[in-house]
Amino acid sequence: MARPRATLLLALAAVCLAACGRKGPLELPSGGAPLAASDLAAAVEGGEVVLSWTNPAKTLAGRPLRELAAVEIWVFEASLPAAGAAPAAAEVERSARAAAKVPAAAPGLRMSYRFAPPVAPAGPKRLAFTVRFIGPGGRLSEFAAPAFVTVGGRS
Repeated sequence: MARPRATLLLALAAVCLAACGRKGPLELPSGGAPLAASDLAAAVEGGEVVLSWTNPAKTLAGRPLRELAAVEIWVFEASLPAAGAAPAAAEVERSARAAAKVPAAAPGLRMSYRFAPPVAPAGPKRLAFTVRFIGPGGRLSEFAAPAFVTVGGRS
């Protein structure tokens, strides 16, 4: 009787150990990802939208950021996000389109990018923009709170 019980306990322990732990692809800890831009702004100048922001100087963990690989610029043309809050990555990837991926300058530098909006056939059109940074090792920042602008009319 003791032998079947020991065998059962050993089998249960093996099953528990096999089911233990997180399964799936390994993910890098997010602490090394760049901070999101907190000062994204958009303005209309000569028919183009001029976006400006400051590259982050620190990671999410508060450590100095040594380098940035690139900046992704996304534009919402139809379904605009809520103002004020940074949109989730799933919302951006579902509702916006990638407008550009530009090489990033050094951390802490003020950057700008000129965007030529599509020609709107009738009246003004409201657009929203957000940016995301790609840091060392491909780590992605959160998206910045959107900046809104009206093109094809008064801004």
